[in-house]
Amino acid sequence: MSLTFYNNKCSSFAKTVSDEVAAAMKKDPTIAAGLLRMHFHDCWVRGCDASVLLSGPNSERQAGPNLSLRGFQVIDTIKSKLERSCRGVVSCADILTQATRDAVVKTNGPFWRVKFGRRDGRSSNFNEANHLPSPFEDANGLLAKFAAKGFTAEEMVLLQGGGHSIGVGHCPFFRDRYSNFSGTAQPDPALNPTHAIFLKASCDPNGNAAVPNDHGSAHLLDNHYFLNIQKGKGLFNSDQEFYSDSRTRKSIDKYAASSDKFYLDFIKAMEKMSELGVLTGSHGSIRTHCAIAK
Repeated sequence: MSLTFYNNKCSSFAKTVSDEVAAAMKKDPTIAAGLLRMHFHDCWVRGCDASVLLSGPNSERQAGPNLSLRGFQVIDTIKSKLERSCRGVVSCADILTQATRDAVVKTNGPFWRVKFGRRDGRSSNFNEANHLPSPFEDANGLLAKFAAKGFTAEEMVLLQGGGHSIGVGHCPFFRDRYSNFSGTAQPDPALNPTHAIFLKASCDPNGNAAVPNDHGSAHLLDNHYFLNIQKGKGLFNSDQEFYSDSRTRKSIDKYAASSDKFYLDFIKAMEKMSELGVLTGSHGSIRTHCAIAK
């Protein structure tokens, strides 16, 4: 892969992606979190090959963790425009990677240079997508899953905690934390009592309402979420577990104390994630439509 892969093949690539991401975020600022989450979910299952974009029965899109993914239309619009200007050149995998980087930058997050040359996968794996990291998991489960993908405990904190610094969480994914933690009929003792009251007031008993992941800094990708975790205001059990576990607590403290350090290390973790299991050369294909494996 190369930083200059499209320089002489599709000069409109970078501007097309940037313009469409900006337009989408103007309509809905939360789409940035949607793109970041989609990119993570794509790379997690057999590498960054845009398999999460494929539609159809038993596709990754149909797996439970992916039913709430957002941003497909943004990628489809970019792809359609690039097919008119550079037919058969730009992969859906590279579009998703670049769109995610641009979205992060537009949320006041860090900039990093993206290498290109990914090709698109021809298949989608429903079963593997059902084993993505879960907001209900404890530290042991998460550490094992990330280690299996080659990530350190600190990289896990960066990708999951950093990724959750934008976007929203839906009440069913954390309702037990403020009302019936582990079947006790009591809130999670690790949850800040004032925040528990706020969450309960924000969620109706059986609905699917959403609250910001990072209370107080919902649309900025920054280190504020780590400060919230220190205060017992991590939204998901999986995130708050990072502060309860000695293997990850120091990382929370480090990134809460320094936004510069967070940005620097987040870039490295994103670069590593975006190159997981990529298809290059003659492997894979360049899809005409991102949802169709042709």
